[in-house]
Amino acid sequence: MTDDAASIRVATLNDLDTVVTLMEELVAELGPPELACRLRARLRPDLHRALQSPAVRVFLAAIGGEIVGLSRGDVLSLDPIFRLRDDQRCGYIDQMYVRAGFRHAGLGKQLLGCCEAWFREQGIGHALLHAAPRAARFYAREGYLPNREMFKKLM
Repeated sequence: MTDDAASIRVATLNDLDTVVTLMEELVAELGPPELACRLRARLRPDLHRALQSPAVRVFLAAIGGEIVGLSRGDVLSLDPIFRLRDDQRCGYIDQMYVRAGFRHAGLGKQLLGCCEAWFREQGIGHALLHAAPRAARFYAREGYLPNREMFKKLM
């Protein structure tokens, strides 16, 4: 890791290739390989839509001009979990990734903070996320609390 200061900015459609590359790295890291292969084919169209959507904001972290991380915040509307609440929207941290050589330097915290600030600007008072097991302690340190257990079944 270099001593260069980090900068964070909002991704635009011009950043599509970079965002796709970072997401491919994330998908490969999380595995399993057969799922990563299937997801790769869907990344570009999904991210192309996301970068044009007013309900999505992707933030990029750079060190010395090199993009080394990203975070994605989505505003979910009419989520069935919140259908009985006054505000049926929530912020969802969809993806967070920092390249291995740049971790433990505060970039994840900065990227997460950007998503949270954007949610507040949208008038959203709570955020949800699904954490990879290795990231659970990071999110707990940032004030995220377990909120029910989600179960899944592949059909």
